[in-house]
Amino acid sequence: MLASETDRRWRIGYVSGAFDMFHIGHLNLLRRSRERCDYLVAGVLTDEVVLRCKKKWPVIPLKERMEIIASLKCVDEVDRTTLPLLDKVAAWHKYHFDAMFSGDDHLHDGWAREEEDLAMLGAELVFFPYTKEVTTTKLRIETLPPMAESGKRARSPIKISHLFPFDRVGRGERIVIYGAGRVGKQYAYQLGALKYCELLAFADSYAKAGDMFMGKDCLTPDELADIINQIDRIVVASTTYHAQILDCLRALRIEPEKIV
Repeated sequence: MLASETDRRWRIGYVSGAFDMFHIGHLNLLRRSRERCDYLVAGVLTDEVVLRCKKKWPVIPLKERMEIIASLKCVDEVDRTTLPLLDKVAAWHKYHFDAMFSGDDHLHDGWAREEEDLAMLGAELVFFPYTKEVTTTKLRIETLPPMAESGKRARSPIKISHLFPFDRVGRGERIVIYGAGRVGKQYAYQLGALKYCELLAFADSYAKAGDMFMGKDCLTPDELADIINQIDRIVVASTTYHAQILDCLRALRIEPEKIV
């Protein structure tokens, strides 16, 4: 529903967003949300979720974005919005909110598709007028170097077309990327930019002893098997030879739960 259609006030409110390059539009949403509830929980999208949803790195890292939101008087609680919490029903089960607030720019883009599911739980989606004068995208264009959005700036030297499987690899895990090619390079760059987990080495079916890739050891399958106890996950980074790589890893008797 539109906030303008009712003067109702809710007990617990919830709002989630990237809140990157914090601006007046963000503040308007948070203020208006708090005016319509007794307790406001603000979820801040993690860096990897911002990348998945918006196809670009956040300018401000998660820790700093959370500190900014936590400093606001209109916010009672701040939490990280991880990938599973993008599901509004999953978010409800964690926070038990009575209303979830958003800008009305999301009225017709599919964002509200879980509205009926929330209604069955006794929660509502409430939309405030979107502040059109300023957006994070506009700020990026106006304040960052012209090359920033093209992916050619120093922090984004390659085009990301393959997203690392953040939802299947835990933060801080020790991993080996199997595939010393374009996909493996993109995965390694994302991990380095986000400092998400520890990349021990690469591996490749065509590697030879002593090979290197992107400054890391590039292991042969047999070398990979020798250090398997040091590895939490093997992430397959190939679209063309994915099935063949899986067959190779099975032949090495590597536990299926280690393979992503």
